[in-house]
Amino acid sequence: MPDSTQTSYYRLALFGTPVLLFLVFFNPAILDPTNIGWLMHGDWGQHFLGWHAYRNGADGFNHQDLLAHPTGLSILYTDSNPLFSLPLKLISPFLPANFQFIGPWFLLCLCLHYVFALRLMERYAPGAWSALGGALLLCLLPTLYNRIGHDTLFAHWLILWSLYIFFVVETPRGKATGWAANLTLASLIHPYLLIMCLFIWAADQWQAVQPLRRTRDLKALSALAISAVISAGLCLTALWAGGAFSGTSPAGDGFGIYSMGLDGPFNPSGLPSFLSFLPRQEARQGFEGFQYLGAGLLVLVGAAWWMTRRTKTLTTDSTLDPEIFSITEPQGQDTQAVTARAFDRARTLKWVLIALSVLAVSTKIQIFGKTLIDIPLPEAVVPVLGVIRASGRLFWPVAYTLIFLSLLVLYRSPKRTIWLGLIVGLQILDLGIFAGYVKGLTARASDRTIVSIAKSPQWTQLIAASAQVNFVPPDPHINTDRFYNVAYRAVSAKVPVTTMYGARPDIRQQRLEMEGYSRFLKGEAAPDQLYVYLNPCPPPPALRARLRELDGYWILPPLRAASVGHAPVYPTLPLNAMQTVARDKPTACGFGADWALPEEAGIWTQGSRAVFLLPTDIDASAARQVRLTLNARRPSQVTVSINDKKVATLLLSKKPSTHSLAVPAGASGPVRVSFVVNDPPAPGKPVPEDLKRLKISQWGLFTAP
Repeated sequence: MPDSTQTSYYRLALFGTPVLLFLVFFNPAILDPTNIGWLMHGDWGQHFLGWHAYRNGADGFNHQDLLAHPTGLSILYTDSNPLFSLPLKLISPFLPANFQFIGPWFLLCLCLHYVFALRLMERYAPGAWSALGGALLLCLLPTLYNRIGHDTLFAHWLILWSLYIFFVVETPRGKATGWAANLTLASLIHPYLLIMCLFIWAADQWQAVQPLRRTRDLKALSALAISAVISAGLCLTALWAGGAFSGTSPAGDGFGIYSMGLDGPFNPSGLPSFLSFLPRQEARQGFEGFQYLGAGLLVLVGAAWWMTRRTKTLTTDSTLDPEIFSITEPQGQDTQAVTARAFDRARTLKWVLIALSVLAVSTKIQIFGKTLIDIPLPEAVVPVLGVIRASGRLFWPVAYTLIFLSLLVLYRSPKRTIWLGLIVGLQILDLGIFAGYVKGLTARASDRTIVSIAKSPQWTQLIAASAQVNFVPPDPHINTDRFYNVAYRAVSAKVPVTTMYGARPDIRQQRLEMEGYSRFLKGEAAPDQLYVYLNPCPPPPALRARLRELDGYWILPPLRAASVGHAPVYPTLPLNAMQTVARDKPTACGFGADWALPEEAGIWTQGSRAVFLLPTDIDASAARQVRLTLNARRPSQVTVSINDKKVATLLLSKKPSTHSLAVPAGASGPVRVSFVVNDPPAPGKPVPEDLKRLKISQWGLFTAP
């Protein structure tokens, strides 16, 4: 097609592209703000319930205490998009009882992403269709759509906006205004996007300072400093408004776990694509560190590299090879000079991009799921880097900049139309099946069912009779869908829920939850509260008469609703076989208050002494062996007793190992395994008593030899 804006084809493509992209990747039913059932899944449930609790139980400007009661959480730490939650709270009484903005947010983000991509490319493209093709490629990065499960992180348009300010905006006033708006909005949407934008802002400030420093233009330097202070002030104000300083620490563990592998840009990690045959990355790295560019964009970057290898660097004083780059500017546009200036500016940005890449890869360097190097970090550095524990995300600005600069190189080629058409076509083909996978994530929006598990109308009676709702153990991750169903009912009735997971854990709330759980394990349960099991485990003997079952949930109803549900059937665990300990399986039962909460695989002691009561009805007199798969936090000596009789002294390391322990002759009653961990402290560093010491990942009770 000719590079003209006068054809109806161009106008249709110009305005229809973002709409078509939305229809390809999303179910349009999500645009209905009263359609909330599809959000009761994954991180969407956390984000929606955070907003739902905020509008129903705000105890402060940006804070609610219906979830994670009594400490509560700010809307920033439930990722409930303060940019929307704060103003919508003001008009909440006029909104429907069930109201969501996540679906419309996706459409808004996609439109803004397209607009900034187009504005970025039209400055450098030799024609309208070329700019549209470049903008389309910037909208077809698989990383963008892979993040729809975390809706606030879908705002990649903030990154493109930052690049637009860096490369395109020329005037100091335009830059000051642009950065103030960009950083403020990023602060109100998601801290990780703010960090990325701050890196690009820092490069822009450094670039602006250099000529002023050389000329000693104090007036201009002062103006630049004032604009930087204003941007920083607005940024901090926006973070405060969202609740960033509400008491929850931004630090966390996990730096290096959620990183990017060296193969990230070309490895789809099992998701549908032309390269899905490559070995997968480690699961957590393959999610947060997913950086696959797509076949078309990989060809674009490769072609741009090949072209630049055959000519000099694109600067204002370089002579371009006429065999590779076009000298004549179509339609009289002088894009050569602005392209050269863009590459000059990229020299400053490259140091920021290198830093972001290093942080994305982290200290745990992997490729195809295999660890090449794992650099240990000093303990003092761990919480600092824990602020960006999902560091794999930080490669996003690098990918967008790489695509942008590659397009600038391609635009200088006399065969740019052919190249651009082939690359766009290849990218679309590669994303064809992937688009179906992404759209499937919102397919549930066609079914407007809100509560899919806790369906019984008796839940209304239960919650109305309860002063608060407790989950035991206090870990929503055991089964988030089941948690969301009951939590939604409770929050809608304005009844507090004693747990909730946030973007960062609140130490105060964690302590309260574990204290309450410890009391429960001792048989203490408030008569006016509802207790809900996410993983069915027999309660302490003193509470078993109160146990009921409703919709597959094991519950201890408040005494005022004691007859709700029916008596449950206790599960029978298999014997003579090893069983994996997991937080959503009966194998995680039997661990008391001296254990940490069960994990996805395994459970740790909470200190140096712990007792495990095997959750079976087999008497110790009938048992022959207990087999355990164990590992320690660091090399340790562990004394093991069964029913108070010492049976072994084990030397354990970080590597799991399986041990067979004979049940002592004459033992009777429930099988009880006790551990004493001798974990020698490092020189000058005493070991905290409540530190996780010993992990059980499998156990088995054997009645036969």
